[in-house]
Amino acid sequence: MNKLVRGAAAAVVVAVGAGAFAHHQRNDPIRVESLCEETGSDAAEAARAQNLALVAVLERGRFVDKGNDTGVQTFKARTLAVFKGTLPAEAEIGLPEGAATQVQGGGRYEVSVMGPEDGVWIARFTRGVPAATAADAVGAHWKKEMDRGFVEVPCTDTITAP
Repeated sequence: MNKLVRGAAAAVVVAVGAGAFAHHQRNDPIRVESLCEETGSDAAEAARAQNLALVAVLERGRFVDKGNDTGVQTFKARTLAVFKGTLPAEAEIGLPEGAATQVQGGGRYEVSVMGPEDGVWIARFTRGVPAATAADAVGAHWKKEMDRGFVEVPCTDTITAP
């Protein structure tokens, strides 16, 4: 009889625990992505970013046509706000040539940048911000994204030989 009572009690504890876990999962969704994949959400970008900032692009800079960063267009930018990491007050930000066509002098942009490499902060992510949007609102958005439960799946680019 004692075994039956203990077994029933254990089953109740397991069922309650599973229900609480399922309820927790419903309220706090966790996004899982791998570094092997491109960023699919702002939460993933916030987790991966070394530096997140709001910048004003002052002017188009030099085009890199040699070395490791071949095909990168640089822009001189003034940092308006930093949400994660650091970025100097005046920075040279590099974008791949295709992405650079969307960046205009005088525009404001959210940027996630790595670096610097040879003085150039290499952009992973760039998105235009309307002039009417306050830096505080952009910062609140990124704080919310950083607070989300984001899990990075380990990834490797090596394959085990058969």
